[in-house]
Amino acid sequence: MRRLVSGLTMVCAILLFACSAPQSGTRGTPEPAVQSVRTPLGPASCEKKADMSDPDETPYLLCPGAAGYALIVRKVESGRKSVDVVDAAGQAHPLNFQETITRSMSNLTGEAEWRVASRGGKQVPAALIVHVQARENADDPETVTHTYAAVAKLTPDSVCVTDRIPAGTKTEEQILAIADSAASRACAPPQPPLSENGEAQP
Repeated sequence: MRRLVSGLTMVCAILLFACSAPQSGTRGTPEPAVQSVRTPLGPASCEKKADMSDPDETPYLLCPGAAGYALIVRKVESGRKSVDVVDAAGQAHPLNFQETITRSMSNLTGEAEWRVASRGGKQVPAALIVHVQARENADDPETVTHTYAAVAKLTPDSVCVTDRIPAGTKTEEQILAIADSAASRACAPPQPPLSENGEAQP
């Protein structure tokens, strides 16, 4: 009887140890969800530089990004601004807002919002949201007519704008959901050319 009790005690101890031991695989600690990181776009927080490959030495801003990335804020045409995404390897990827968001006069507003995921223990930017103010009334070029959320995917195979979302048409949560699915979305087509009077076509 003593041997039986001793054996049962040992079995119970083994079972308790197995149940309390950390589990690997699917029972391990899950990687954190995608998170937002906001970075500045203005001259106060960005480094002023000049494009020495351009005969006019066009100035631009080099702005800090997330997880080793950066942004170049530059003039693309008279009265228009866009950004280039600079990846961790130093490669620049133009987003061409003057084609994908609005062909009218435009500027950037607010901060850049990066959607950052944890992959293999590293933080990796997966998408970017930048707000673009457009002045689409040729008779009143100083007035902002629309603000668009420009959503871009950041994948090893493609960096491009996927969505142009007019302000007020989606909630913030919906915009984030679109950004989080950007990797599977197609690159956005170019916007129609301006009409003869210089206004954006519907």
